[in-house]
Amino acid sequence: MKKTASLVQFLLLTLIFTVFTSCSEYNKVLKSNDNELKKNKGLAYYEAGDYIKAIVLLEEVIPHYKLTPEGEKLYFYYCMANYKMEDYYLAGYYFGRFVRQYPRSVYCEEALFLSAMCSVQNSPEYSLDQTETYNALDGIQVFIDMFPNSKLVDTCNVIMDDLRAKLEMKQFEYAKLYYKTENYKAAVVALNSTLEKFPESVYKEEILYLLVMSNYNLAMNSISTKKLERLNETLKSYRKFAAEFPESEKLKELELIKVKTEKEIESFSEKSSQ
Repeated sequence: MKKTASLVQFLLLTLIFTVFTSCSEYNKVLKSNDNELKKNKGLAYYEAGDYIKAIVLLEEVIPHYKLTPEGEKLYFYYCMANYKMEDYYLAGYYFGRFVRQYPRSVYCEEALFLSAMCSVQNSPEYSLDQTETYNALDGIQVFIDMFPNSKLVDTCNVIMDDLRAKLEMKQFEYAKLYYKTENYKAAVVALNSTLEKFPESVYKEEILYLLVMSNYNLAMNSISTKKLERLNETLKSYRKFAAEFPESEKLKELELIKVKTEKEIESFSEKSSQ
């Protein structure tokens, strides 16, 4: 038991000594006027995974190596250190600057790709503002355009599909919310807009179903001057659903809506002819 306690105490003291020595060494480097020392130590800290110390030291020496082959490498590692710290907003900004500053760099392809990946990382869940998702799609497209033969293009295409799926879900949920809140006019507009943006949507059956229901409810709550037009839109949307999903379980329910709609049109026509 005593041996175990002594071993733990020894390891703890060793850890404290190592941390103290490391901090002391870092502070000496930080206070030094030797840019070569700071550069080498900054890179060493990066390789050791101590990204905060690497960032501080590289930030100090980069201006002294600006627009040189050495400066190019230092700036890239500086960008990478921010990326490894998962500070994706800063990393994305610095990667963008790197590409503009060193457009012919051997690191340019990776920097441009990771710049786009920063926006991907910043892309929130579908229910939130999707500005970063659009930024990510734009960034990935720029990368593909600049490096069409890159081995990363297939990865980019998969990521773009995932991002578009998120936008598709947001658009669909946005449209569905109008239906749920009985704002049928807005629902019709939003559902049609979803189909325009995503004609092969995975939610297409549900969208077309909601279009029939929205058109019908909108028609039934319309003033007489607009009712006939909206009833006809209901039949039109029904026919589209039946043509695209003839085996759908929802078709029986919509057939009842179709019958009701046709009766309403007949009744409306009889009243108009009197």
